[in-house]
Amino acid sequence: MKRIILTLVLSMLSVGVNAASIVSWGDDIYDQVSNTPTGSDFTAVTAGLYTYAALKTDGSIVTWGRNDYSQVSGAPGGTGYIAVAYGQRHALALAADGSIVPWGNNSYCQWACAPNGTGFTAIATGHHHSLALAADGSISSWGWDDAYGQVSNTPTGTGFTAIAGGADYYSLALAADGSIEAWGIDNWQIPEDKGQVAYAPSGTGFTAIAGGRLHGLALAADGSIVSWGSNEHGNRDTPIGNDFIDITAGLYNSSALKADGSIVSWGCDCGPGQVSNTPTGTGFVAFDSDWSSSIALQATVVPIPAAVWLFGSGLGLLGWIRRRKAA
Repeated sequence: MKRIILTLVLSMLSVGVNAASIVSWGDDIYDQVSNTPTGSDFTAVTAGLYTYAALKTDGSIVTWGRNDYSQVSGAPGGTGYIAVAYGQRHALALAADGSIVPWGNNSYCQWACAPNGTGFTAIATGHHHSLALAADGSISSWGWDDAYGQVSNTPTGTGFTAIAGGADYYSLALAADGSIEAWGIDNWQIPEDKGQVAYAPSGTGFTAIAGGRLHGLALAADGSIVSWGSNEHGNRDTPIGNDFIDITAGLYNSSALKADGSIVSWGCDCGPGQVSNTPTGTGFVAFDSDWSSSIALQATVVPIPAAVWLFGSGLGLLGWIRRRKAA
């Protein structure tokens, strides 16, 4: 069995390895599109209010766009970060030891109240609040907490597997059984549209969650998308199908990643072009949306020199010969 795994790995190495470059589109009011960094060594992206950040393969953070609260210039230096998240004007980074590094706007204690310690496994941001997931699946929230309770009503207990901050004053969490918890503002309950908190879908088996300003999304185990909340801009005109693997929500728009690496967008074409200028093609591996622009990572195949290819092929052949002899 070990020889078979070795041969498969070497076969993949002989073809090439994946690296990711950044593609952005939509509004460019703060040069958040035109100043998109080049290169193909990025592993994650996040979008704030006209502000972007990307994580490189060495764990360093690159930021660009609006900088009125040092949400660009205040980004931490160094390497080894494993996640990054932007709120409206504040940001978080997750270090390899599970500690949280915040920066940007602190008007509502968005970074001064960030939890100390290590062992956090995920981070998320809302409008002016933030969340972190601990190793035991418990959730910490901090930042602006008004009558809506987006911080004080955070669910207790352990076993949560994912968190998401809405692009307003609410949050979502995914429990171990795939059920959804929602809390915070629920300000969209006119007859034809239902609230983004009270009408979060019931049931289990969901695998991913995302929150826009007045709408939410969930990805079901069968690869289909469920949406709820406002449909003012077609936010709930979700695409049909069972081949989706990830979702993200902007202010009034949404996007989904398909199994072939293509992106589908719907909702408000803000920016303009946040929906209509969604890049075509395949190979996308990650994405995010802000108020009026979006960002994605597209993987490319990096050729391996012929000498390395022959070396890998030879070892792969050797593994095949060994299996034949063992038989």
